[in-house]
Amino acid sequence: MVVSVPLPDGRAPVYRITAQQTGRRVTARETIPTRLPRFCPERHINDDATFCLGWAKVDPLEVNTVKDAWKWWATLIKFLRLQERAARTHRWPSTTQGWDHGNAAVHQLRAERSATQLGSPFIEDLQNNRLSIRRVLSGSNGPAIRVLREGKRIYAVWEVRKRAVNLRRRCVCAKCQLSAPSILRNCTEHHQAAIELAFSLRDREREIARFWKSYEGRPCCGTMDNCPLI
Repeated sequence: MVVSVPLPDGRAPVYRITAQQTGRRVTARETIPTRLPRFCPERHINDDATFCLGWAKVDPLEVNTVKDAWKWWATLIKFLRLQERAARTHRWPSTTQGWDHGNAAVHQLRAERSATQLGSPFIEDLQNNRLSIRRVLSGSNGPAIRVLREGKRIYAVWEVRKRAVNLRRRCVCAKCQLSAPSILRNCTEHHQAAIELAFSLRDREREIARFWKSYEGRPCCGTMDNCPLI
């Protein structure tokens, strides 16, 4: 099918798309890859050239009704608009909240749920990739996972014992930073959320590395800056 994609600048590039339905699931790909690479994880184009339009675990995007079909169509148009921006800037739009590659998406979802429990600014930090972890050895207690915000330590958890390094520190949740401070030991829900966030960030990083390792040696399409395949 021929798909015209209206853009804000008035252009309407045309794509030739092949859609295939299997049960309730509909996949899409460029019939003959001309405007898009045949394969590019950074542009959410799968190994079989189909488009990664979402994650079935949280949004199945199944087509059962006419309303479902319109939703699928709108998702496809949005995806192709993002492809036009990516082709121009050589980066996937950072304002678009997409899912990580492979199994990393599972841990991304875990991290999002934990950040939601902890509240602001963890939610925004996660969305804007300001959170990271550093694994360090710490004496007889074994390794610890430090959670960092833009490189600065927020808190740490024991990796084996699965508890905060300092249970007597002020809770990291927003409420305790502003008023009615409580220590982590007494803030059970947030203590567990902080632990889960640390482990989900660790597992997310590991799965992202494992994903790219699985494609080691595959040629890069050359359309995206800082692609791990280069």
